[in-house]
Amino acid sequence: MSKPESASDGTNGKTNHQPQLLHQVMISSTGSDLAAHRNLLSDAINSHGLHPNIMEHDSAKLVDVIESSLEKVRDSTAYILIIGQRYGQTPECPRRNPDKLSITELEFNEAARLGRPTLLFLMGEEHDVKPRDVEKEPEKIIKLNAFRERTKQQSPDSKVHRVYAVFNSLDEFTRQIAAPLTELQKLLEPQHVEPPQPAPAPHQTYRGRVIPAPPAFYAEPDYIGSHKFIGREAQLQELDDWAKAADPTNLLLYEAIGGNGKSMLTWEWATKHATTARADWAGRFWYSFYERGAVMADFCRRALAYMTGRPMEELEKKKTPELAEELIACLHEKPWLLILDGLERVLVAYHRIDAAEVPDEEANAPTDKILNRNPCDAIREEESDLLRRLAAAAPSKILVSSRLTPRALLNPAGQPIPGAKRITLPGLRPADAEALFRACEIRGSSEKIQEYLSQNCDNHPLVIGVLAGLVANYLPDRGNFDAWVADASSQGGAYLNLAKLDLTQRRNHILTTAFEALPKKSRQLLSTLALISASVDYETLSAFNPHIPCEPDEEKLREAPGKLPETVKDLEQRGLLQFDRHSRRYDLHPVVRGVAAGAMKTEETTRYGQHVIDHFSSLPHQPYEQAKTIEDVATGIQVVRTLLKLERFENAVINYLYNLADTLTFNLEAHTETLSLLQPLFPFGWDQMPKNIDIEIASEIVNYTAIALSVNYDHEITIAAYCTSLLSELERKNWEAVSVRLCNISNCFENHILLTKSLRVSILDHDLNVTLDNRTRLYMSLLSIFSFQSITGQWYEATTTWQKLDPLGRAWPRSYYRQGETECVFAWNQFFQGLLEEKHLETAERLARKDNNRSTLRSIIALRGEWRLEQQEWRLAAESFHEALSMARERGLTDAGSETGLALAKFNLGQFHSPDEARHEAERLSTLREPAHRFLAMLWRELGDLEQAKKHALAAYKRAWADGEPFVWRYELEKATELLREMNIPIPDLPPYDPAKNEPFPWEADVRKAIEKLRAEKEAERKK
Repeated sequence: MSKPESASDGTNGKTNHQPQLLHQVMISSTGSDLAAHRNLLSDAINSHGLHPNIMEHDSAKLVDVIESSLEKVRDSTAYILIIGQRYGQTPECPRRNPDKLSITELEFNEAARLGRPTLLFLMGEEHDVKPRDVEKEPEKIIKLNAFRERTKQQSPDSKVHRVYAVFNSLDEFTRQIAAPLTELQKLLEPQHVEPPQPAPAPHQTYRGRVIPAPPAFYAEPDYIGSHKFIGREAQLQELDDWAKAADPTNLLLYEAIGGNGKSMLTWEWATKHATTARADWAGRFWYSFYERGAVMADFCRRALAYMTGRPMEELEKKKTPELAEELIACLHEKPWLLILDGLERVLVAYHRIDAAEVPDEEANAPTDKILNRNPCDAIREEESDLLRRLAAAAPSKILVSSRLTPRALLNPAGQPIPGAKRITLPGLRPADAEALFRACEIRGSSEKIQEYLSQNCDNHPLVIGVLAGLVANYLPDRGNFDAWVADASSQGGAYLNLAKLDLTQRRNHILTTAFEALPKKSRQLLSTLALISASVDYETLSAFNPHIPCEPDEEKLREAPGKLPETVKDLEQRGLLQFDRHSRRYDLHPVVRGVAAGAMKTEETTRYGQHVIDHFSSLPHQPYEQAKTIEDVATGIQVVRTLLKLERFENAVINYLYNLADTLTFNLEAHTETLSLLQPLFPFGWDQMPKNIDIEIASEIVNYTAIALSVNYDHEITIAAYCTSLLSELERKNWEAVSVRLCNISNCFENHILLTKSLRVSILDHDLNVTLDNRTRLYMSLLSIFSFQSITGQWYEATTTWQKLDPLGRAWPRSYYRQGETECVFAWNQFFQGLLEEKHLETAERLARKDNNRSTLRSIIALRGEWRLEQQEWRLAAESFHEALSMARERGLTDAGSETGLALAKFNLGQFHSPDEARHEAERLSTLREPAHRFLAMLWRELGDLEQAKKHALAAYKRAWADGEPFVWRYELEKATELLREMNIPIPDLPPYDPAKNEPFPWEADVRKAIEKLRAEKEAERKK
């Protein structure tokens, strides 16, 4: 039995495109017209001790002509191209050969992609040829001439020609091939000399930052401490011992509350002690997750750019799982030292718009505010997987600092997994704490200083620095600790009353006191910066210059720029403001930002917040509908966040609705970010209407919130939110909005395979729009019904609905419809019937990409993966599933189908390192909230665990049974039935659909009554 087209079962060893060890040289050209030249060249290759790889040697293969030809290129260590007067065969394949190139040109493209050494021979104009060997088709003549010219170039954008030879006779060709083949032989055959030591990879510059060549130290960015490093001898010795090859721990994590000196300790050791502790580091790389845009994918790219010398532009094209594989391979090859600073920023606790302000006591809550997730989980599962693998990355060492320990590094008992060690970083030793305190020019009794710092600050470095700022600015006696600590006035230390507070409370209380003790202008600048969620450059800092007068005053306006440096210096000396000399940006320590933001008086928040709004509102930006990343809408988010802080909820909502809503929802699928941004509007739950906001825009906000909730969240709360909005629109008789809510509710039910509920709501929506004669909304309701009929296998009815739907066109408002949605639903319809073709997917994908319709695009790519999986085209299935899964994980979404489909494809490709690894992956996938049961059953069966396979096959059947015949997920039910029969498992006897179980929705009667009233009004109007 033949394999499907382009199928790969993973057993041929060629999936990595590495040539075979035998030095084969591929001869590429058209066939019969150059037969004599090919024979001469083949003999010459043999005579040079090499081996010709030519189609004449082929036996029958179970692959098509494209795959066969490309395999030859991949199996060869060099490539020789002869171009005559014919362009050659152009095989048809919309996916692999959309431009209808010849086999020869496809081979040349593959050789160029793989970087194979290439020799080029061109037939001259005076060469004798037979008429049948000259190209006659006009289109092919154009392609042949273009191909000849392109092959002469070293690269597509190069103006430099490669070395090539032109021959005008067979004899001339014979003479010309000898010398190049001799050079090729020297290039390919190993030389019996000691290999030279590899030269260090050259450094590269990326976005203004130099990435040096290892083993030179590379930091992204450099750490800027608020004070001089003091003490920590015990921790430095601890790190020295851990770094040694004999220590079995690969990953060491320092955990502590913010400001305890984790970053400063790891920076000090990495820059000044690591090479003394161990001399064989391949390189040292520091990465801070406190920077804007710092994520695991960026960490992997920069690490790989440093470790391998590869361009960042090349690595930017790769997704996190692929980058992780390459990074782990490098870490196993040589002993690298990687430092991950501030890793808590990749955890759920800090995956929110106001991450820079999250206090420690809130981050340590048992669940986060948005979706009741574990705060110590990584945002994306692929990041958890990478963290686990880093713990086993011997001989390399991974040093981590974090406010929280990622759950991925702990076993179910809460203990570190093998290869990982967690250490809670204590405060400084009393003598070191005193030394740090005195470094800020503080004087006083040594005994009193040490006692005070130990009892009230737990020798916390950040608090010591801020406390020193208070004492240094104690006006009755600047810098005199003894006088300050005895003073019970509002300026003195006795006033602080810290005795009954825990460490976090004492830290925050001291910071609040330091904040309140600031000079007015320093406090204003710090307060303003605390409202901004990221570091700022000098231009932004100047825009918030507190010395700029509120009222017109030319003299003060001239003086303002000169006074700003003094205010900035005051904040820096007090340990409250930091300046990064490399990025040239100003920032607050996360703890300082959180305390400062919470300590402002209401009138201060209002005044400074308005300044922030005015500034960011005035900044130019590209149209938000073109946005591709969260960074593209950062200014808009900052404005909405600030308005919410000012409790100007209606203004915030209007800004969100008209600037950000569609972009965050459809372009970016930024659902978690949306919930984080809007959470202040819903203090009593997502299904409650926001207060003090116009009812119309409040209903819109609830609708967008429900859309965000519908992804990766329980459908009950989503439906409850939709219903809240629906009831509001019913009361206001806003029928178009009622239709939107009904359509969304129907889609939500369908996504959770609650099919009868979905149908009932779709019919209500359809009847409403027929009555209203609203073509836009009628189209959307027909699309919902068509989707339902496709899922339940009602093919005749679906065809009838499509005949009504398709002629209506696609030119609907973007707020209601995104291009590609209809084509995506139609592609699924064709897939369910076994009629899907690549052209269906290509059309849907093209439209979705053009309209930035990200969720539809993900669905199309996932469908392509499932289609390829069904055809056992494992490699192509894996590629599509990988892309769909990466898109989901980029947004913190779960895609169990793509994730499990990918595992199944990888197993069949032999890409798991061991059966245990595959089994571990199957176990993990089984724990997902909504597992892909059928794919899991297939995977467990492949693993030989028939008990698990049976369990998931039965679960797949039950899920597909849905509400019972005829309201079943037809395609999945048939596939699950087929699987059960293959495993000799009896088909479950489940109850059929029971109409008596259909309880009316609380609002259903009101909607039907409204429709009847509208019909009556319409009929009365018609009779007039």
